[in-house]
Amino acid sequence: MDKNKFWFYKTMAEQVIQSLKRNNIDAIFCETSDEAKKRVLSMIPKGSTVGMAGSVTIRELGLLDELSRGDFKLYNQYLPNLSKEESAKIRKEGTLADFFLSGTNAVTLNGELVNISAMGSKIAGLTYAKKVIIVSGVNKIVKDVKEGIDRTRNIVAPMNAKRLDFNTPCKETGFCDYSRCRPPDYHRICNQLLVIEGERERERITVVLIGEELGF
Repeated sequence: MDKNKFWFYKTMAEQVIQSLKRNNIDAIFCETSDEAKKRVLSMIPKGSTVGMAGSVTIRELGLLDELSRGDFKLYNQYLPNLSKEESAKIRKEGTLADFFLSGTNAVTLNGELVNISAMGSKIAGLTYAKKVIIVSGVNKIVKDVKEGIDRTRNIVAPMNAKRLDFNTPCKETGFCDYSRCRPPDYHRICNQLLVIEGERERERITVVLIGEELGF
């Protein structure tokens, strides 16, 4: 990454981290993906159960492979040849694991986390799991919740719809068409919206901000 861009992102990340901490959410900054991967793995004791949300960032960090090979009980909805029902069961069980890993669609300068989900398992894990570790590239930083929702609907959703082959207007055009995106004509990818403004229980959520552009 260009050194000036890195400086800009790191400066914003420092502000976000302080805001998250004021909201009772732990936060750390890692300069590289490799550093972040090692840091996340060090936070999960051997033998722990681990669930996860669907996340391109988790895959890009190599966490899925490391957890699959390691001494963990991983609730892996990406195993080959799973039926829709089996995948849904694994996702549900993962929300009750010792640790829940997730990316985030956006994180604001005020320390708010913005996420939209298609089926709700991600939101269930973020709000209810015992321990949550959120990994995020600095490209997810936005000014406020409004910008976070806009980013999610107009950047994250179209790319995820394409990746997952969802039947949505944004898969066709690359832009959110909120008024058209309704069943039975379309299979919505934006069904539940969660904004985490703060956390009651100290150390339940940890955000790992990474000085790279990762995920969608």
